[in-house]
Amino acid sequence: MDRPAQMRPVRLLPEEVANQIAAGEVVERPASVLKELVENSLDAGAGRIAVEVEAGGRRLIRVVDDGWGLSQDDLLMALERHATSKVALPEDLAAVSTLGFRGEAIPSIAAVSRFNMRSRRAQDEAGSEVAVRGGSLREVKEVGCPVGTVVEVRDIFYNIPARRKFLKSIATEAGHLGEAFLRLALARPQVALRYTANGRLVYDLPATEDLAARAAELLGRETAARLVRVAESLNGVSLTGLAGLPDVSRASLDQVYTFINGRYVRDKVLLHAVGEAYRGLMPDGRRPVVVLDLAVDPAEVDVNVHPAKIEVRFHRQNEIHAALAQGLRQALAAGRLAQAERAARPQPAPAQRPAPQVSGRPAAFPARPLGRPATPPLAATPGGGLAVREPAAETAPAYQPPPALPQARPLFGPAGDLTVLGQLHGLYVICASSEGLIIMDQHAAHERLTYEVLKQDLQRGALPRQGLLSPATLELTPREAALAQEQGADWARLGLEMGPFGGNTWVIMSLPPLLAGQDPAQVARGLLDELAQAGVPSGTPEFLEVALRSLACRSSIKSGQRLGERELNDLAARAAALPPPVTCPHGRPVFLTISRRELAKHFKRTPEPAA
Repeated sequence: MDRPAQMRPVRLLPEEVANQIAAGEVVERPASVLKELVENSLDAGAGRIAVEVEAGGRRLIRVVDDGWGLSQDDLLMALERHATSKVALPEDLAAVSTLGFRGEAIPSIAAVSRFNMRSRRAQDEAGSEVAVRGGSLREVKEVGCPVGTVVEVRDIFYNIPARRKFLKSIATEAGHLGEAFLRLALARPQVALRYTANGRLVYDLPATEDLAARAAELLGRETAARLVRVAESLNGVSLTGLAGLPDVSRASLDQVYTFINGRYVRDKVLLHAVGEAYRGLMPDGRRPVVVLDLAVDPAEVDVNVHPAKIEVRFHRQNEIHAALAQGLRQALAAGRLAQAERAARPQPAPAQRPAPQVSGRPAAFPARPLGRPATPPLAATPGGGLAVREPAAETAPAYQPPPALPQARPLFGPAGDLTVLGQLHGLYVICASSEGLIIMDQHAAHERLTYEVLKQDLQRGALPRQGLLSPATLELTPREAALAQEQGADWARLGLEMGPFGGNTWVIMSLPPLLAGQDPAQVARGLLDELAQAGVPSGTPEFLEVALRSLACRSSIKSGQRLGERELNDLAARAAALPPPVTCPHGRPVFLTISRRELAKHFKRTPEPAA
């Protein structure tokens, strides 16, 4: 790389450039603006806050509050970097109790937008208004306005095209805006909040002392009905909030809301503690729904870690972790966790699920295990040692461990002709072939077969769909609604039709026939979660590929499902005819094989001569 011919002289950055650099840390996207402005309103003692956005925040973000307001001098001072009324001395940073304190948000936002702010205090007869364009103050005037503050941010990043082009689609940015509002609303249920997007009222939340009522409005009433209250105090930490029973789970951590003294934070210590509290209570890969606020001494937590203030550092990290994990476990136990687990994971007795019969032989192996002779007991000798006590005549000889079991290896090619011997554990199909013993994973086999059918249907244009006799409704979070909006055309092509019904409620009109009989709301939410986790953009072949895999998995035979003789034989025959590589759509093997030679070696027989 060529070096510059001459270095520029060292000098201070112009204020406009410095503000734009600072804005890069504070203003990541429109949702960052909404967060900073609403936090300012909360710090100003607002009892009512109204938020209005247009075009995913690109065109407009307006925040109106009834807080204390600002004088004209303070209004102008707020435009200066590091101007704040919340900290004054170095020791103030050791115990920050407000949401904001750095004095960077307002000048950073004003540096990258068309910015207007007007405000009035109760003791002032008139209010004041300032207009800033790209960081440059254009106008200051007196105006008539109610007590409080109104901030309008228009055309974000209009003066920094490089930043503007990195914004995501309007639907995606709208999802982030809604999620930022949701977090703030969960943190402060005592404040009345309104949220309007593109002229449509999305939320109108009255002030309440009941977090469960606020959660029902934001997370959905069905979800809120499965949340238990948390109120624990351990290790000097007060833990309050709501925790979902294990049958309420998501594919990602997007509904784990953790707060420190009312501030939303995304901290690995807290997330790990939540995971520890739920360990063993829900399937791997599933995440809980929780809304938890930890009240700690402000001096015990450092919030001055990042300009966005979403990361923190604890002085007593281990104690915080232990308090959260233990308190959450206690709350779940108080919420009749055992009953919820039994309801979510029924275990029918074997007598209720008889094994099918194939060709006069049991299709499932006998449940009674073969007897295993006991190891001879030890007896004390006169010298104080131990010796093996001689078994009585009728006692079976000492158990001799068998040689190492033969190694099963994946079979990625055609399995050939198979004879079904039976089903094991409601999951594996045991088959005989001319080459030896074949073990088939029934879910992996059926998933691959279903995937092939779906793929062929999609290549012909679209998957078939089955209309619901009674359309199902589904309450979505802002993030889920944004995904549904963005992915709608692709899901319609895959047989899943859904659309907005009002507020955050969506309606499901049809499902792919293979999913008929399943809960439409659970199907739709699960698919949205899985595709969000995959991170592939809608409208691409990769999205359709991942979606087909998810549909195939959800519509396939599940673990523990008993099959009849005809079903076993049909599944084995169809899977044996699959072209290589014979795997499920996610890459797991369908067949394992143990050769005749390996079996002979295991039983200490002379290997059969090759044919």
